Amino acid sequence: MYIHSVKLVNYKSIGDYDEAEVIIEPTVTAIIGKNESGKSNVLDGLSQIDFMGNKATAYAPERLNRTAAEGSQIKYIITIKPSPEDIVLSDTTIILSKNNYELTGGFLDHYHNWVKGYVDTLNEIIESFGGNPFKLRDQELTNYKAHVTALKDSDSLNVPRFLNALTYFHNKQNSVSAEIKASFVEALENVEAKMHDYLLNLPHFFYRNADKHLQTTYKLEDAEKELKGASVNPNSLLLSFVSLISVSNDEFLSAVRSGATPQQVSNRKKISRLVEEKINKPFHDFYQTEKISLDLDFNTNLVSFTVQSEDGAALMLGERSNGLRWYLETFIDAKAHNVPGRNVIYLFDEPGASLHVNAQKELITLFHHLSDQGNQVVYTTHSPYMLKTEDGGISRIRAVVKDSNGYTRIYKTAYDARIAQDSQKDTLAPLINALGMNLNDTFGPANNKTNIVIEGMSDYIYISLMIKVLNVKMDNYSIIPSVGASNCVNICSILHGWGCKYIAVFDYDKAGVETGGEHMHKNLFYQLGEQYLYLANVAQDDIDAKTYNSPDKKCVIEDLVTKEEIDRFCSATNTSPELSKPLIAKIIAEAVTQGSYELGDECKNNFALLFDRMFNA
Repeated sequence: MYIHSVKLVNYKSIGDYDEAEVIIEPTVTAIIGKNESGKSNVLDGLSQIDFMGNKATAYAPERLNRTAAEGSQIKYIITIKPSPEDIVLSDTTIILSKNNYELTGGFLDHYHNWVKGYVDTLNEIIESFGGNPFKLRDQELTNYKAHVTALKDSDSLNVPRFLNALTYFHNKQNSVSAEIKASFVEALENVEAKMHDYLLNLPHFFYRNADKHLQTTYKLEDAEKELKGASVNPNSLLLSFVSLISVSNDEFLSAVRSGATPQQVSNRKKISRLVEEKINKPFHDFYQTEKISLDLDFNTNLVSFTVQSEDGAALMLGERSNGLRWYLETFIDAKAHNVPGRNVIYLFDEPGASLHVNAQKELITLFHHLSDQGNQVVYTTHSPYMLKTEDGGISRIRAVVKDSNGYTRIYKTAYDARIAQDSQKDTLAPLINALGMNLNDTFGPANNKTNIVIEGMSDYIYISLMIKVLNVKMDNYSIIPSVGASNCVNICSILHGWGCKYIAVFDYDKAGVETGGEHMHKNLFYQLGEQYLYLANVAQDDIDAKTYNSPDKKCVIEDLVTKEEIDRFCSATNTSPELSKPLIAKIIAEAVTQGSYELGDECKNNFALLFDRMFNA
């Protein structure tokens, strides 16, 4: 089962409207938005969801939207969908509020099929006790009756109330009369075991809002300070590490302290054994890309963390890649908080903000590794290097925008038409930069091909798309996008100096002609149709007559696609036509490549004619 969506109603800067819902991908979801838009509020709201306990902090007064109407309350509406391998066959809805917990749908059906029969047996035994078997009075009797009711509810399932009822009767089992105690205990244990297995299917949220680290080495005095509490150094992972391996602070510090007393030797052996048992073995199952082992070395009031690769030498923790170290530390942090190995929604706020570009890109790979283990990842970012746009990745990006009234709105797509135009530039900046970066990684001059130099990213996206659509053979050609007509000329000059073959393709507009083609014609003595051409099929007479200044003669790449085609696409997909041209081009290319949109014949014919002219130049 996986979380499909969560609607955060009246949580902090989020109100009660359609855009309070965040759609979560089954794998990895990125959230972008400018500072103070409410991205962290979204993650914080998700982190408050606890299907087992419905924790009180989720409804604290300071978390209620300060502009909400009187009487409003915080509410979480969660939709859970079954995975293909699940025995749960339909969607589940869970609604959480301060005084209510309502679970309906497929997971409730699974409860009826898997658990309820055992609960009915337990209820029959409890009913045989009579109305007040423990001779209770007043509030205690009221509580008893509430626990009985919690076990009988069939229309919905209040998990916290149900678990509290089980705990109550578990604590009362010694008060049950001897003649039925055995059957009662057996029935109770059956329900507890079935509920335990049943609840393992519910997802678990884990919010890692700080990159906690293990230092490579700790002096004794530093370890003593770190273990005094999380408030000493909130970004230290040592306290969580010691807690995870189930040793006391005193035992750990004894092992670090100089000396070789029997107790110290025993503590060091115990720590090594527990690290292997509680960290290395489960991490081997979790991270199957490479088998590594964490180890500790104790030496003269100093402890050092080392990492041993299966086929390599042991390295100090700080010598391993930032990505692997981050992954191992996240694993330790999660395990220390009793997070299961799968069915987890990992929440990361600006992960890797302090890492270099390659390490940030490595985190994306690790996010997908986490999802491959049966988990989901939701993270916020301002970095274009933390956005994966290829392979449909653009559909996994959510945009968060704060409107003029101070409300945070969450949009399913980063190019939603409802995003106000004045917010688009700052909100979508990392996405646009990511698109540019990914494109830049794909091109370069070729010595053994003809280099086709074009004016911009929109040209590059559409031409690359139409090469695929029209099955154009590009074995002898390489496409190089630039930024503007003047840069086209500069790139051609460089290619000329390198001895590379090339042709420039300009927009048929004022800049494309006067800064581009005519500059090459008059100053470099290049010929139209040989070293350069225009997107429009024009002759030198047209240029001399300056027809490019006429709106009906002007031609840019969108004119070849046609305005009608772009309008039709935007209307069919609810894409805002006000988005930047490169972004619209990318969205269209994604849709066509994925087979969800078919381009019209006029567009295809226009590009077929362009390719003929390009290849005949």
